[in-house]
Amino acid sequence: MKADELRLEEVVRFTKGVMDLHGRRLVIHDLHALGQFRRDIIDMMGREQARRIFTRMGYFWGQADSAAMKRLFQWENTSEWLKAGPVLQSLQGIGAVEARILEIDETTGHLHMEVTWCDSAEADEYLNEMGLSEDVCCWVLVGYASGYSSYCLGKSVYFIERGCRGKGDQVCIAMGKDVDSWGDEVASVLPYFQADDIQGKILTLTEELREKELEVARQRRELEVALSGSRIASTEVRSRRFLRVLELAQRVAQFDSSVLIVGETGVGKEVLARHIHELSGRSQAPFVAVNCGALPETLLESALFGHKAGAFTGATRDQAGLFEEAQKGTIFLDEIGDTTPAVQLKMLRVLQEHEIMRVGETRPRPVDVRVISATNRNLERAIGEGSFREDLYYRLRVVEISVPPLRERQDDILSLAREFVAKTARRLGLPELRLDASCFDYLLTHDWPGNIRELENAIEHAAVLCRDGTILAEHLPPQIVRRTPHAGRPGVPRSLDDMEREHIQRVLEFTRGNRTEAAKVLGIGLATLHRRLRETRQEKPPGTA
Repeated sequence: MKADELRLEEVVRFTKGVMDLHGRRLVIHDLHALGQFRRDIIDMMGREQARRIFTRMGYFWGQADSAAMKRLFQWENTSEWLKAGPVLQSLQGIGAVEARILEIDETTGHLHMEVTWCDSAEADEYLNEMGLSEDVCCWVLVGYASGYSSYCLGKSVYFIERGCRGKGDQVCIAMGKDVDSWGDEVASVLPYFQADDIQGKILTLTEELREKELEVARQRRELEVALSGSRIASTEVRSRRFLRVLELAQRVAQFDSSVLIVGETGVGKEVLARHIHELSGRSQAPFVAVNCGALPETLLESALFGHKAGAFTGATRDQAGLFEEAQKGTIFLDEIGDTTPAVQLKMLRVLQEHEIMRVGETRPRPVDVRVISATNRNLERAIGEGSFREDLYYRLRVVEISVPPLRERQDDILSLAREFVAKTARRLGLPELRLDASCFDYLLTHDWPGNIRELENAIEHAAVLCRDGTILAEHLPPQIVRRTPHAGRPGVPRSLDDMEREHIQRVLEFTRGNRTEAAKVLGIGLATLHRRLRETRQEKPPGTA
């Protein structure tokens, strides 16, 4: 990397309300406000102390920028790293900065350098507020050059201003040398640089920034998602893991690349596919969804590719397939792993040649569709077993998006539940329907093996059973409320009765309600099982109302 290759837009990132230099937040200041601030500091503390404050400010700034340049780029040599400081000052609006390295010895840290600031912003700031100065006044710039160079060489370097526009010179010019090369002359400016271990603070800050850089980048991505649309299907998304899924979906939506969405049944793969379609350039064209596992091979082939009249019994007229219906849009192939080799071969042709052939025809028809597929199967295992084509797999999986199960999105459970309450209220005509807080612990501690689909069905179940429009815990499905609130939550102790009741219920589920078999699995007698069920209040004693 060379210093003259630096570009502002490549080192400073701009997002809504935030500018940063790879982890260091930047703020734009007004020159006149800074000038007034300088005047106040001089009036309150005197010129010498003000010069010390502004020099130290520049020194810290220069060291921080030098550290950032080291983190970001691999420099050809130390000279290029040194010259990047003046270039960075120019990019930051300080003025046109020119630098000449007269001598440098990286081994000994010897440096002799000259820097010229044309149209120095600091000199203008001084002139605007206080008029012509009797002495040099670019204190921040001198501190910056000194701090930047010191960090580069790992040795104290000091710049002394020889000319300054603030006192009537044509340009501002400073000479910089390492401390050993200056001799006695540097003694007069050393007090302006004295501070509490600036070098140590910069090194510590640099190490922290390096360690946190990935975390900052992740948070920035989440912020971008939050600002640009962290809602899907009208539901607020809080789960960091699912926010990353949405971010990937937003990025891939801009292109026509094939997408394979994987995840357990009920996690919302089709909802995500529609989200990608709506964000894409094909959003005004059709979105066609087909469940490949719901149709036998012959019907699926006809449904996807269409057929010619007379191609098979019952084919009385020509029929376009779903690929043709999705022209210019998106086709979503759900449960792609359940298709047969024959159908897979035809799908491969669509992806390779962008054309289909109706059943019973020999003439190919061009199609322009984007293919998004989904599965809850392990397709790599299916390839090994010979039930899925490897070439089709790689065509479908240009980009793979893995949707996490609901149990790994606990932060989203309540927002999803509230959305389903609103949706169910509209569909069932229950305008006063609401979710009582007594349900929250049960919803948050349930494992949700059926994922989002199970949650939606649970809300509808409760809506049907509630009487006054308020969904209470008792209205939720039994498999959700039979576990005590907090059950399964780490760190929350449970009683032996709770654990026994849960274990018995699971065994009964395993034996499909057969109590004789359940008693055998539990290693107890049938009478004991009946007694335990009564004791845990899951069943009333015989003869009671």
